[in-house]
Amino acid sequence: MCGEGIFLGRVDFYDYRTICLVFACMTYAVFGSPTPDNIGVAEVVIGILLALSIGAGRAHDVFIKSDKTKFWKSSGQVFLIYGMSIPILAGAVYGNGFSAMLRDIIPFLFLFLPMFLLPLLRARPYYFRSILFAILMIGLLFALRSLMMRIYDRCLFACPDELLYLENMPTVLFACLLIIGVAMSFIMRGVTMRNIAIFSALIMVSLIPIVAMVTTLQRASLGAVALYVVILQCYFFYKSPAKAALLFLIGTLFVFIINISFSSVFYDLLSKTQNVGLNMRPQEFVAIWDIVSGDPLAFLFGIGWGGQFYSPAVGGLSVNFTHNFFTTLLLKTGIIGVVACIAYIVGLLERLLRVIFKNPILGLALAAPILIDLTLYASFKSLDFGLVLLLISGSLVYLRDYNNES
Repeated sequence: MCGEGIFLGRVDFYDYRTICLVFACMTYAVFGSPTPDNIGVAEVVIGILLALSIGAGRAHDVFIKSDKTKFWKSSGQVFLIYGMSIPILAGAVYGNGFSAMLRDIIPFLFLFLPMFLLPLLRARPYYFRSILFAILMIGLLFALRSLMMRIYDRCLFACPDELLYLENMPTVLFACLLIIGVAMSFIMRGVTMRNIAIFSALIMVSLIPIVAMVTTLQRASLGAVALYVVILQCYFFYKSPAKAALLFLIGTLFVFIINISFSSVFYDLLSKTQNVGLNMRPQEFVAIWDIVSGDPLAFLFGIGWGGQFYSPAVGGLSVNFTHNFFTTLLLKTGIIGVVACIAYIVGLLERLLRVIFKNPILGLALAAPILIDLTLYASFKSLDFGLVLLLISGSLVYLRDYNNES
């Protein structure tokens, strides 16, 4: 069944949808921007390809048909219907501009890519690898574009302001972690020249996102890389102490060969922490709370999509986001939206936990960017975040199909 590639053999309805999704990812990786100021040609193409990959029938089913047997689906449907009704009405009541509302609604819909696209993977589980590869390419190309932008002091594909936060995207961290994890697994299979060569090549590729994160001093992401390596090393040691010891020695030797200076990176990160602390995240929450607590309707239903506030985290400028997923929803959708969102996210995290137990390398690589973006970064307002969420349920379908797991 795996023998036919995505562009080979007989092509049917599901193949067309998968091809559209892969091309949407690749267009996004090369030409896209996570938070574009204006809708350009790239955004239109990506939107059309995503719409074709979902299909009108499936979009209708997500809104209309309920699946009470799956908590994450039923809670997601409630959250989706709520988000496409009450916050829109609230935004109109508060006089929020249409374009500002659209900049919130589109990222909101990205949160439900697992619901829109999971049937595609259920019909063709073997296409999970193609989609996974496309998402990895987004992470690697975003990291490479970020580095090139800084090296040449200009952007090759879009204006610098739009691509300033490419290295923050969850796909960048996910690609970095998964590549490192797969590299470590090759040594655990056996210390042969072939496996050492593959390990070395993959680690060199992982340096692309690592350097991008180091250049911009992404503390949470770099901390996640270190923690991921430590957890996997402990896991491998539990599985096979002798092979894990060899992995540690080979990894240490590789670090010395390529002359990575951890101390300088650590001191740079420490200096940033001393200078900026928590980047005004607590003050940001206080500013949001002052807005919603002063108005019972705003507390219950939020100020709607497109709502803005003066954020202390960005120098008091008026912005339409916070650096925490839940405080953003509190501002835009109220406490009711937050409760509905928590139910959906908890359902997805339960599935993520199952992925971690089935495949720690993949599961932990997914967990890090999801948890960071929910709490510390504003990257949840991107297509990347929805695609990483899609991989949670998609990986369960794939693992069941090829590992005979329930």
